[in-house]
Amino acid sequence: MVILRTLLENNLSRNRSLVAEHGLSFLVETGDKKILFDCSGGKAARKNAEKMHVSLEDVDYVILSHSHYDHAAGYPDMVSHGVHAPLVTGPRFFEEKYARDGEKYTYLGCGFGSEFLEKNEIRHLVCEGTLTLFTGCHVVGGFGRKYAFEKPPVRFVRQTAAGMAQDEFPDEVCLVIEDQKGLIVIAGCSHPGILNMIESVRERFGRPVYAVFGGSHLVEADEARIAETMKIFREMGIGMAGFNHCTGDGAQERMAAGAVGTVYTHLKTGDCMFLS
Repeated sequence: MVILRTLLENNLSRNRSLVAEHGLSFLVETGDKKILFDCSGGKAARKNAEKMHVSLEDVDYVILSHSHYDHAAGYPDMVSHGVHAPLVTGPRFFEEKYARDGEKYTYLGCGFGSEFLEKNEIRHLVCEGTLTLFTGCHVVGGFGRKYAFEKPPVRFVRQTAAGMAQDEFPDEVCLVIEDQKGLIVIAGCSHPGILNMIESVRERFGRPVYAVFGGSHLVEADEARIAETMKIFREMGIGMAGFNHCTGDGAQERMAAGAVGTVYTHLKTGDCMFLS
């Protein structure tokens, strides 16, 4: 069985004792292993885990989908409260992230560097393409760009050794779990494009994707892109989807109305999936 617990998302579900804020954090349990996927931007995900009666100190791996603050800035707080499992990221994770608005740049980075990992003696694993954590569980990055219309917003930039550059999110990774029904994909923000990511996973493993959860970053997509995404998503034959965070109300409403032809739910803070 795979258990997916939403420790934090932008919206609250029925448990009003929890806290919702802009960000994302999942706890994934598969077999006897536990994976913390994203840590949101502050302390709320950790505190929600306590209220959900789940331990984070015994997680086997921490995965940060990319280094934007709303997915990664809560990580140091997790470490200070006993989370010392190996950290998995994509390459160039520590290149600082910004949003550009004319001449102004707003810092969007994770707020820590490699020296923080060294100080806390945390093992850092970098996923360049496909990294197997254990049998049936993988981290995937280096996504192909088959669907050219899936482009990150031009406002996102990163600070490189050569100066500011358009951010194509080389650091973005997702979690892939092999299941008897197909592959389960858990994504953070899907900046390379949710379809590009799913297609890359399908090609790399030679198996269909059965379920997709997490952020799809359709919140800034226009109607044409949303419609095309729904069309291709339906053609992929995915059986279950649970999007949240950066997906946006428009895409959420269309998916809930059956636009993707699959079992669909909005995973809010406190919501859990039990997949067998």
